[in-house]
Amino acid sequence: MRLTWLLPLICLLMVTAAQGQPVLDSSDLPQSGTVYLRANALPPLNAGDFESSGANLTWDFADLTATGETETEYLPMSEASFTTQFVFGSADHFTAFELPDFGEDFALPISGATTYREYGSDAYKTVGLGITTDFLDLPVIYEDDEELLPLPLAYGAYLEGTSAFTVELPEILYYSTAQTMEIEVDAWGTLILPGGAFECLRVRRDFVAQDSVNISAFEAGFSVPREGTVYEWYAQGEGMPVLSVQTLADIPAVWQFKPGTSQIASLPEPTVDWRMGPSPLQSGANLRCPGLLNREIVVTDIQGKRWHEGAPACDAQGAFLSTSEWPSGLFLVRDVATGQTGRVILR
Repeated sequence: MRLTWLLPLICLLMVTAAQGQPVLDSSDLPQSGTVYLRANALPPLNAGDFESSGANLTWDFADLTATGETETEYLPMSEASFTTQFVFGSADHFTAFELPDFGEDFALPISGATTYREYGSDAYKTVGLGITTDFLDLPVIYEDDEELLPLPLAYGAYLEGTSAFTVELPEILYYSTAQTMEIEVDAWGTLILPGGAFECLRVRRDFVAQDSVNISAFEAGFSVPREGTVYEWYAQGEGMPVLSVQTLADIPAVWQFKPGTSQIASLPEPTVDWRMGPSPLQSGANLRCPGLLNREIVVTDIQGKRWHEGAPACDAQGAFLSTSEWPSGLFLVRDVATGQTGRVILR
């Protein structure tokens, strides 16, 4: 008799708990013909225990301060070049991305770069890249597709995979990358942002990667290891994450979120001149950075290790960063106040 009463109660409690859990599908992720606006944010002074996983959590980031905006447009395959349409016929959409700045002296005839994605039966993934040069459209097929999210997106879903591709422009550039990743929908709950509250699934992505670069014009080649963790909060019908946080050296350093209407109108215009140079730069030489005088700067390598923090030095030629203790590789130079980031390659 007691068991007869207990079982329906347990079932009722399970159904009640499950009703609060969002379950998202491909219609809730990026859609063709849509532009998504996200704001860069200053890392909050107290991020709290945002890394904790579990059910029915609350993340309160109502005090995030926007420092600039980023627009990401997802285009239908009908607008892709004929070559990439033929090669990536299964893709659902594509979007542009920025290549690293190799400096004014690097005459690489690239006018655009795009990434192609598709909704598979069990994962949203990247299937390839498109490199547009002055002479041709170069499709770069992933030797191993990059899984981005499990489908459907539900609490407890898990993916473990690898990805790899190679870009080779003879006598110009060789670039290859190989990556392993673990992706888990490890939490769900209510996310509070300045523009409102969202019922979200939180995705944790841990990755370890190795990049190899060789630039023929500079006879420069190097290999760069990368690893880190990215946290993303997805809500129904929002396409891109409404909040993403990337950790560098275990510090939640890069924040991006969906701003409210009032914040969009008040987003500041970029005020920093990011002409840094030269790049590539011989390790040990000074990196010139006009526009960064008396500004708080953080320099990290691709693994997140900090190599400089504070205002840059200044001489008769203006602001500069000394690279005397930096090894060869790719470095990110970030203005703390605005969140703007520049890149430099040391050889």
